[in-house]
Amino acid sequence: MLLLLFCICCDKGPEVRKYKKKESSQAVSGQAQFLWDTPQGWDEIRTTTGMRLTAFSIKSQYRESQCTIIPLKGAAGGIRANVIRWLEQINAKMEPGSDELEKFLATGEDFRTKGDFPAVLYDFTGMTHGPEEQSILVTIITFRESSIFIKMTGKKSQLVINRKKFKSLSQSFRLKREN
Repeated sequence: MLLLLFCICCDKGPEVRKYKKKESSQAVSGQAQFLWDTPQGWDEIRTTTGMRLTAFSIKSQYRESQCTIIPLKGAAGGIRANVIRWLEQINAKMEPGSDELEKFLATGEDFRTKGDFPAVLYDFTGMTHGPEEQSILVTIITFRESSIFIKMTGKKSQLVINRKKFKSLSQSFRLKREN
């Protein structure tokens, strides 16, 4: 019985590390290494799995959201297919050729990152109604033959509060320069 209690008490779950330095970096497929500026109050989770470069835990107002950075080769299905999939994830389905989908696709906010990569931000919070419904913010960055997805998921209210920080993270994306 004592051994079981010891095992339960020692299991800390996924480790969350807090860093004082705001700049983070990771390599994509052992080639390009990227840098980004972690927003204040966002905790980088180093125990990421699979394709993720990193993930962040965002806690505010007793709620938690998550943001991930995932690189994929090529267009990764294309913007249209991904937007349709993300809409389905928040139960806001739109027909592939509909005017409604075309209008939403036109709302993408184009910008260039600090590393001069083309990027587009899609804000799905307008597609969800109540502040407690799940929603999504996504930035798609184009880099050479790859697409890098920065995706934040959580309650609509949390995403609205953190939208500026999300965009700041997206805008800070750049290559690490070798000395």
